[in-house]
Amino acid sequence: MRRKHKLLLAMVVLTPGMASAQQGVAPAPVRTAPLPTPGVRPVDTAVSAYVLGPDDEIEMKVFGQDNMSLKTRIRADGTITAPFLGNIQAAGRTTAQLAQQLSEAYLRGGYLSRPSINIEVTNYASKSATVLGSVGQAGLYPLDRPYTVAAMVARAGGPRADGANTVILTPMGGQPERISLADVSGGAARLVQPGDTLFVPVAEQVYVYGQVEKGGGFPVQPGMTFRQALALAGGPTLAGSTKRIEVRRGGKVLPKATLDDVVQPEDVLVIKEKWF
Repeated sequence: MRRKHKLLLAMVVLTPGMASAQQGVAPAPVRTAPLPTPGVRPVDTAVSAYVLGPDDEIEMKVFGQDNMSLKTRIRADGTITAPFLGNIQAAGRTTAQLAQQLSEAYLRGGYLSRPSINIEVTNYASKSATVLGSVGQAGLYPLDRPYTVAAMVARAGGPRADGANTVILTPMGGQPERISLADVSGGAARLVQPGDTLFVPVAEQVYVYGQVEKGGGFPVQPGMTFRQALALAGGPTLAGSTKRIEVRRGGKVLPKATLDDVVQPEDVLVIKEKWF
């Protein structure tokens, strides 16, 4: 009887964790979902770089508190009226900075214990640039994110077929500056500022006539040669000679001009007939 009692005491039901411990293996840790961090939700980097200004329209969403969310326009003095907080300075801040400021204010005031706020711009009005000239769609464009000169021209549809590969950039109150769109590491990479005007002029042309397939005017590209201009004109006809050419510049015939010379705007290339 006493032996049977000892056997019963030795019989123990082991849980999985206890079995692991008996075998010298640490039990697997219990994973729990992390609590959300109060403050600001992540937003697109480019958009978050936009600095708010008067007349911008923003939408504030307080997650879990729909009655505190609102859509409002920033007043001329740069402020908005936030629920329970009154006037808050919004101009001069990014959306992320404003969201953080509101979160901290609601936390300090005891209105929310774990505030999670998102701010979005629903109408960009305080910062814009104008794109004019030979582009797909001229107009006023908001600087809703950082734009280079090349990116802003592309946003307006890019240069038209008759447009130059250059931009005349005029800053607000500044002097016009000619920028080549081909200068991707220089002027074309310059950031557009509020109030800038970008004008894409009609491309300067070189004219090709005589014994060519399709004579006329063609846009001048940087470094273009007369040989390239001739190619745009479809090349010489069967009667045309690439050895008998004439180049007129400023009303005068250039002596000893060749097809490998560099074109200047308004040059006229004439392909003459072969000598048979």
